[in-house]
Amino acid sequence: MTDPLDRLRAADPARTHTDPDPRGSQALALLERVLDTPADPLPKRNRRRLIAAVTGAAVAAAVGGFFIATPAAAYTVDKRADGSVHFSFRAERLKDTARLNKELARAGANTVVMRMVTADRCTEALDMDPAFPFLTTATPEDLERAPVAYRVADGDVVITVRPEKIPAADTLAFGYATWADPDGRTTTVVPAVVRTLPSCMAIPERVRR
Repeated sequence: MTDPLDRLRAADPARTHTDPDPRGSQALALLERVLDTPADPLPKRNRRRLIAAVTGAAVAAAVGGFFIATPAAAYTVDKRADGSVHFSFRAERLKDTARLNKELARAGANTVVMRMVTADRCTEALDMDPAFPFLTTATPEDLERAPVAYRVADGDVVITVRPEKIPAADTLAFGYATWADPDGRTTTVVPAVVRTLPSCMAIPERVRR
């Protein structure tokens, strides 16, 4: 904090090379006036950092009930006001999906995340609901009817599920796999609305060649 005498000296327009008597009546009156003047505001950069920190804390508090982060797995689950469920995970770190699936069940997502395996380790065919086939291209109407939207970026998988669009007898099986290759690391996902939940999901052969 700035010393009051330093502020007094800086504010005195009649200051000479000889410092005033800090106990004099004029000096004390000037000191009182200076101390009543608001100090300079914080630099804008510091204020922006503070606002950012508060905003981040508020967001974390809002989704705290559905947030999980452990050394073995990192993911978030957020049930939103419109009934949709937004969740994300780091594919290469999510080795055990049990805890994530419990959180999804608690959020009412009607979704099960499964780590896919190679085709030679899973020969079970998916019992897909024919109303939701795999699409290589999709119209705006298809996208509007779909119960899931997702994206993959650098191993982070971000998904939004609309449970009300999944038939009551069905489940969204969301398969994922990640592996190292000469270009780095590849992550692939396969969402499937199924009538019977499979015990495993195979990586599509056309994906991993």
